[in-house]
Order: sequence, then C-alpha cells, then structure tokens
Amino acid sequence: MNPPRSALLIFMRYPEPGRVKTRLAAAIGPGSAAQIYEKLLGRTLGVAADFKRERPSVDIFVFFTPPEKQIEIQEAYPGPWNFLCQQGGHLGERMEEAVRQLLHRTYSQVVLVGTDLADLQASDFDDAFQALDEGCSALGPAADGGFYLIGLDRPCPSVFQSGVWGTGEIFARTESLLVRAGLRVKHLRERRDIDSPEDLEVLEENPEFCTNISVIIPTLGSIQQLEPFLQKLQKQIWPDDEIIVVQAEGGKQSVGPHEPIQAAPRILAVASSRGRGLQLNRGAATAKKDLLFFLHDDCVPPFNFAYSIRKLCRLPDVALGCFRLAFSPSTPLLDQIARWANLRTRLFGLPYGDQGLFCRRELYDNVGGFRKPYLMEDVDFVRNCRRRGRLLMLPDCMSTSPERYLRRGILQASLRNHLTMLLYHLGVSDRKLYSLYYQSPRDTTGEPRSRS
Repeated sequence: MNPPRSALLIFMRYPEPGRVKTRLAAAIGPGSAAQIYEKLLGRTLGVAADFKRERPSVDIFVFFTPPEKQIEIQEAYPGPWNFLCQQGGHLGERMEEAVRQLLHRTYSQVVLVGTDLADLQASDFDDAFQALDEGCSALGPAADGGFYLIGLDRPCPSVFQSGVWGTGEIFARTESLLVRAGLRVKHLRERRDIDSPEDLEVLEENPEFCTNISVIIPTLGSIQQLEPFLQKLQKQIWPDDEIIVVQAEGGKQSVGPHEPIQAAPRILAVASSRGRGLQLNRGAATAKKDLLFFLHDDCVPPFNFAYSIRKLCRLPDVALGCFRLAFSPSTPLLDQIARWANLRTRLFGLPYGDQGLFCRRELYDNVGGFRKPYLMEDVDFVRNCRRRGRLLMLPDCMSTSPERYLRRGILQASLRNHLTMLLYHLGVSDRKLYSLYYQSPRDTTGEPRSRS
C-alpha cells in the first residue's frame, strides 16, 4: 500500500505596514508591527524548511495574500515550496478553500499552519501528520484560545464557515465542529502567537528574535557589480540585520570610509587596506550586531541563512558555524571536491571561508579576529575559534563559484590548496606561503578564494 500523499499549507501575508498585526500595530505602530511579523514569518518558513529536510515526501505550499505582492513574496521567500494565492473572503473561507484545493489534488493529508508563532517547532508538524496517520484530525491550541494548526484528511467545510475569528473561543468552537463532523481530535502542544503587546515578552525571552546579524562581505570588485547580489541578500535578511561591504582601497569604484549603497540603502560600504583578513577585520570593526557572518562575494548563501545562523543562539557550546560547500555551476570532479571538503569539515572541523563562517561577536573579540592579513586567514581563525567550542556545520549548502578552479585547472588548484594547507600547519612563514601560492601566473584578483 502506498503511503498517503501529504501536504503542509503555510498561510502568510506580505509584511506590509498597516496590513499585518493590526492589533499589535495599534500599540507599537504599523512599522514595528510589520517588522515583528516579518521575523515571525522568516522563522516559520525556516522551521518548515527544517521539516522538509527530514520529511522530503511532504509537499509544502505557501498560500499568500495579497495577490498583487506575488513577485515580491517569491523573491523574498524562496524555498522548497510552491506559492499559491489565497482565495475567498474572510479567513475561514480562505482556509477552507486551501484545504479543499489540496485534498482535491490527490493529497490525502493536509496540515495548515499560520505564520505568527514565536515557538513553533518542526516536531509540531511531525505530531500533526502522526495524528492523521492514526485516523485523527490534529488541532494545535494557541495560548489565546485560538488554534495555530489544523490537520485534516477530508474536507470539513463546517469548521471554517464562521466569519468571526481572532477570539478566545475559536479553539473550543473548532474542536466541537470537528467532533460533530464525526472526526476524532488530537491536541498538539500549546503554542504562543504574537497578537498583542503582552505577547512581546515571549520574543524578549527568545534569543532568536533578540539577536541580529552583521553580514560582512570583503571585495576587490566594484560596488555596482555587486548590487544585484546585495539586493537579493537584503530581501533575505531579517529586520535589524545589516550588510557591510568592505572594498579594498584602490579597487574599482573605491568608496569613502562610510557610504550607503545607492541601490540598497540598508547596506553600508566601507573602505579597507587590501587583504582579505584586513578587510574582514575592518567589517567587524564597523559591525553593530551580535552575530558576525563572513561571506565571500562569489558565494551565495542558502535562502534561509538568516534563520539558520540564529540557531547558534540556542547552542552555547558551539563556537563557530559554517554551511556545506557546493559549486554552482558544477562538474562531477567539482562535486567530488565539494564532498571531500564537507567530509573534512565534519571529521576534522576545518571549514574554509567559502563555506561562510559565522560566530558570536564576543568570540570574535576574544580570539583577536583574523590574524592573517593575506592568506590562510580563514583556517587560522577557525583554529583559534575551535579552542573555545565545537563547530556547527549546517546541512544547507553555500553555492560557490568554481571560476578560480576552472581558470587554474581543477586538479592543479585543489593540489595547490592542500599543499598550502600542509605547509601552513608545518609552520612555514606567511611570506613564503604567499610566494608559493602565487608562483604560477597570478590570479586576476590577486588573492585566493576557494581552497577546498
């Protein structure tokens, strides 16, 4: 017998001030309320992506509103899901239509969840689908008397007919209607949604919502060339995160000491002496946030990196984090190199900078930042951090450009990288390492990038 086809439905609204969290907005202002909702939305989608990784057979659908924001939503919230527009009048009609639509698409189980929860876990989805496997409907109670999740294996329109939502009797009413329809109901864990100023204390107790990220990007190129990449990153960071581009002095279109980027006003550009270790330290000196994320300008982080990096907040024994390496575009040989790099990271705790390194600001200060100005700055930094705690390698991939491998020859570049690593561990001087690394025709950037 084939397993049931299962779908997870996520209900979201574009985080536009004045159109989300209206009760909360009346107390703290529409802009602040929209920012809080944007964080809640980002976390919910991150939890859903974690669940998808563990349960790849479950299809995810993001039901969004308003329809005119479809392009902005798809650009800002990419992921392992399909986007569908909500249809219907009041919330109940829209939920009923979404459930009906998926059940009529040959799905035999659907779980619908909202996007205003502070403490949702992937295990809540597991529990909901387990209830459906047992022949029950699933209902997740919210602390305010509503429900945050409902799981069904058949249409039940009577549950959604009421036009009154957002009151303290919603959970009891929904459970009663499910029972009247002949369904057994399994309760899930109670969760807390954020609707009123009193709920904000939940966010204040959760470090994922109180901690912000500084993305630090050293570059030798022009700011104009980076703008499409930066605008994409800007859509994926959370409110109060920041992006700092550190351009080497003498590079193309050098910036002043502190300039906003015209096409991306939330992003700051600063100048530094040439040398990636120097540039990374310059960016960290400018950064104002609690978590530092060091990102190469030819690497694209996973879509949910802002959520994933915040996992560091929950793991006090972790000193440093990184992502898995992948090349884009790739070849079979490059795939093998990436597999080795990821195995080496897992076995020996030795990631490189093109895997995206992130840590707490406090740790960066304690280890003295990047001590190598030009070469092996990432390896040296990792070794120093590892003395303070373990390494966390996240399962998502950092997509890295293979340009330097292809330019030098894949095998030749890989062998040179490993030789440089060996000589570094043997204590060869920085000057000698630099000379050996560039003994053949010089890389057009003047600095190494990928050393996997």
